[in-house]
Formats: sequence, structure tokens, C-alpha cells
Amino acid sequence: MEPENEARALEQAEALYSEAVHETPPNRTKLDNLVDLLCDHPQLLYKTFFTKAHEAASIVVDVWHGTGDMNADDNLSILTPPAAWGWTVMEETICHPPPPEILETRYPQLAKQFLELAGRTLDHTDSTPGLIVRRAVQSLTRFWPEIINACISLKTTNPVWKELYEATLRLAGVLSLMTERSDDPALQMHLVKFLETEATIFTSLPKPVASQRGTLNLDMLPDKHAYIVKADLARRGELARQQLVRLLPSSDHMRLCNTSFITAIINSIVYLMNLRPQFCQELLERLTNWYAVINSSEQTMTHLQLVIISKTLRIALLHLYTRRYMGAYSEVLEHTLDTLGGPEWIRWQEQQTRERERRQRQRARERELAPRQQVPDEGPHTARWVPAPEEGQEELAYQPAPGADADFGVPPPPDMAGQKRSTRGDAADDDEDEEKQMQLLEESAKRVKLEEDKGAPALPALSPEEEQRRLERQQKALADDKDIEADMQATLLATKQFELPAMDVMTPDMRQEHVMVAIRRVVDGSQKLRDFIEHKRILQGATTTPAAAGEQHTQVLPNGLSTNSKVLEDSMVMLVRLVSHCYIMAFEDCRASGTAGNMGQSTQWNEMHKCVERILQTIIEAPRSQFGLAMVLLYELWMSVVITDPTLARMPNQPGNEYTVLALYLDWCERIFDA
Repeated sequence: MEPENEARALEQAEALYSEAVHETPPNRTKLDNLVDLLCDHPQLLYKTFFTKAHEAASIVVDVWHGTGDMNADDNLSILTPPAAWGWTVMEETICHPPPPEILETRYPQLAKQFLELAGRTLDHTDSTPGLIVRRAVQSLTRFWPEIINACISLKTTNPVWKELYEATLRLAGVLSLMTERSDDPALQMHLVKFLETEATIFTSLPKPVASQRGTLNLDMLPDKHAYIVKADLARRGELARQQLVRLLPSSDHMRLCNTSFITAIINSIVYLMNLRPQFCQELLERLTNWYAVINSSEQTMTHLQLVIISKTLRIALLHLYTRRYMGAYSEVLEHTLDTLGGPEWIRWQEQQTRERERRQRQRARERELAPRQQVPDEGPHTARWVPAPEEGQEELAYQPAPGADADFGVPPPPDMAGQKRSTRGDAADDDEDEEKQMQLLEESAKRVKLEEDKGAPALPALSPEEEQRRLERQQKALADDKDIEADMQATLLATKQFELPAMDVMTPDMRQEHVMVAIRRVVDGSQKLRDFIEHKRILQGATTTPAAAGEQHTQVLPNGLSTNSKVLEDSMVMLVRLVSHCYIMAFEDCRASGTAGNMGQSTQWNEMHKCVERILQTIIEAPRSQFGLAMVLLYELWMSVVITDPTLARMPNQPGNEYTVLALYLDWCERIFDA
């Protein structure tokens, strides 16, 4: 990079950093922009900004321990964003291959400072902000394979690399212990990613290689290394794989029962099956056994948690099943997906069935339109007709079927012989659209015509009687077509032209009457809803019969609806839609008559405002249980604002706009969010 450009980039980075950290609180957006700028000019990382990042990250650890009088939450909110930025910059510095001129000099010093700060942060997790601890775990997870790659690829005797490897190995052991002791779900999600990384890089690639060729794996490690013991790393990979499954909560191990944490573990396990298919059967068996246990126990998780976990597991396994290199385990995955069920698996099977039928119809049309060549049969006087292969299609018969083990380059195992093949469709066929297929058919038809013109062997000639019958059928078909066309013409001429009836012009009195009807509809609906609420309270307060033995029976209202149905919520939504409709009609009436309109405390709008106040009061009395209803009502009212005042010109602080739809919407927002 030229010195002028480097100086200009350094000046820009310094200015951006100064602007970001001198705001209160620090500007996260500008810090993110600074990271992007430094990634575009990596030489600035090694020269200046790694030191700034290290200082910003270390200050939080020191201050949060209670040195001095900097323990207040406001100081923490000021220091935490630069500290998180510091970990991002340090990660970008040491997790990328450095320039050759600093590989043996400057880079090991930076890595040593990074590991020292990471160790200090992990030693004081209880007194360090959680965001900073998570960023340290994330950076170590990314640095772990990078330092191993560097140690096995560099042919050097410099002892500093051994020190870096041993320091990283010690911190990896600390992270492994944290996975068993930490009760923080957010931190555990990053630790799960660390376990997933170790379980991936410290295992061998599947034989033959199916995916991830060239990435770090156990096969790349030398059997004899100066300080890296291959057997120890292989044991770490095995323990990480076992720990991933052990972290799944059960009735005997309920330390963490967080939905996000559980779905993260499931995704990591399935992703490990994707990268290392040789562990698919082992991990899938343990995962499905765990799911069967928690799904049969009502005390382990709530119904909502089970629904979310079940859907996550189904979608993850379905994506894994569609991978081409999972052919050896397609039967196991099919059985698991059949057991789990779910709409995703059913829709996918239906889609594959339609795709197979489409391909069969396409092949049938191609066989009909393809040119036919005469091939001598084994008999002396017989001949049969077979389609001529298209250019470039001769080798298709020797390619392995999609989804089979032949995709790996080896025949299927003996224990799977005779079993049903996978029903997964070919990815190439999935990408073809109907337009391309029609184009291929047209080209095939043109090729048939060209071959016939060049003197291709024709079909046997028809006898005179067959030719006469063919001509009679053609003439009869033409006559029938003419009769049908004549009947259609006569029908069209005899049909009377359809005309829309003229609309009556609405007078101001008629428009006013419609508005009054809408207001009365809101008032009547509000009264019926209030009666329903009172009736529901009476039924819920009724005593149960002795035969119920302490269990309350579902009460049935006079209209046939049970009290445990969402009648109240649906009724409230319907009522607020009536309110929105009433306001829109009043706005249209004012626009048609050219008047300003006033929905203040007058006779006709007084009852309307009382109904609106009762709706709002119902939500405010129980804001948590009615949160979803409040969001729906605000959305409906906002639609009325968009229709009646799309430019938001009639603001409530202006005279005469105290009772507009926008004023009502803003009042609702303020009172609901305050509640």
C-alpha cells in the first residue's frame, strides 16, 4: 500500500475512533464502521489499533473489579461498547494470516497479549460484564484452529510458538470446564460453539472425503510433532462430542432449560453430523432418545418449549437429509423423520412425488419426439425401434444415482443391499423450470423434422383402407369444429351485453346517516361485549359440583362457545375494527362534503369515545396477558391513520385536531406502553 493512502486511512480511522468514544454513550455504529475500515487496511491493525483495542478491553476487566470509584452502572455502560469493539479488533488481527515480515516478530507478541487478556477475563467471569466474557469465548473459539494450523504448517524451531500453543490449550481446558459449571444461557451458547469446533477439527474426515476438504481435521496433524500430541487432541474431540449431548437437559439434569440454549445444541449436533457423517448414526440415536424422553415427561418442559424444540429438530434433520453425501444414512434419517412427522416432512415428500411425476412425463414426451433409428434384432427378419441418444447424454447411464453411496465413489455397503432407495430428487432437475423444458421439447421436435427431411427411415406405410379411415376421421373432426364454432358465435350474438347499474349519488344526509349507523353499531357491540365479560366472570366464579372432585368443568355460554376459547380477544379485535371503520367513514364524509369535521365531545360522538375508553381500560388492567391484543389493536388503528391522514398533517398539538384518528392512536400508544 502506498504511504499516502496509508496515512490517509490512518487519519480517517483516528478521527472515527475519536468521534465514537467521545459520545455518551459511545457510538456503536461508528465503532462498527471503524472495524470495517481496519479490515480494508489490515496494516493499521498491527501498527496502531491492536494496542488501542487491547487497552479498551482490559480497562473493563480492571474497573469492574472495584479498583477506585468506577463501579457505577453509568460508567459500565460507557466502557463496555469500546471493550467489545476491542475484542473484535483483536480477533480480526490474530485470526488472519499476518504478513510474512511480522510472522516471527510482531505477530507472536500480539497473540501473547491476546491470550494473557483472555485468561485474565476467564479467571474473573463473575466480576466481568457478560458481554465481554462472551466476546472472549468467541475470539478463543476462532483462534484455536488458527494456532494449530500455524504450528503444523510453520517449519520453525522458535519456542514462542510452543508457548502460544500451550497457553491456548490451557484456556481451551478452562472453556471445557465452564461448559459444565456455567448457568448463563447466553454464555453457554458460545461455549456450545466452542465444543462444536473441537468436535469437528479434532476428528478425521469421512472416508472417502465427502465435504470440508482442506479444512483443519485430525488427519492433517502429524503423528510425531515437537509439542502437539495427536492422541490428546483426538481425545478432546471425543469428549467434546460427548459433552454436546450431555448438555441437553433432562429430568435428572435440569441445570439449564432455556429454549434458545437447547435449540443451539440441537443445531450444533446436526451441523456436526453434516460435517462428520461418520457420527451421524451415533448422534442421531442419542438425540432421538433424548427427545422421546422429554416429550413423554410433562414436568421437564412447557408445551410451548416442546413445540419449538420439535420444530427445530424436524427442520434441521430435513436439511441434513437433503445433503447428497448423506446417502449411507438416508434410511436412518427417513425413519427418524417418519417418527417425528410434522408438516415440513409431509410437504417435502409431496413435492418430491410431484417432481418425479413431472420428470416421468418429460421423459415420456422426449421419447415420443426423439428420432428413432432402426437397430437389428437378434432374429434374422425382425427389427425394433429405439430412441437415438442425444449428444452429450451417452454417459448418463453410468453415473451414480443421487443420494446413493456411489456419490462418495464407493458401492453401497452390504448391509443396505435390498433396502429402499432414497426418494430425494436430483438438484439439477429441481433447478429446471417449465420454460426451459418447453424449449427443449421444441428443439427436439425441430430435430425430428430435420432428420425426416434428410431421409430418415420412415414408418411402415398404411394400407388403402387405413388411409381412407384416417381421412374420414380428419374430415369429421373438422366438421365438428366448425359446428362448435358456429354455435359459439350464435350464443355470443344472442347474449345481452352486461352493463353495471348506475350508482345512486349519495346526498349529505345519506352520508351522515351511514356515519350514525356505524356509531350505533360500535355502541351496541361494546354493550354486548361488556355483557359477555360480566357473564364470563359469573361463570368463572361459580362453585364446582362435588363430583368434580376439585376440578373445574368447562362452562358453556348460551351461544355455544366455551369460556376457555378466545372469544374475548376476537370480540375486541372485531370491535376495534368497527371503531376504525367508523372513523374512516367520518373522514370520507368530511372529504366529500368539503368540511373540516369535528369528532369532539358532541352528542353523536360522546358514546363513541366512551366505548373507546372502555376498550383501552380492558387492556391497561392486564397489560401482560393482553399484550398480543394490544399490538393488534394498535395495528388496526394505525391502518386507519394511514387511510385518513397519510401525510400526518393533522397533528394533535394543533387547534381543532384533538379528536382525530392520529390523536387517538398516539394516546393509545402512550397509555398502553406506560402500562
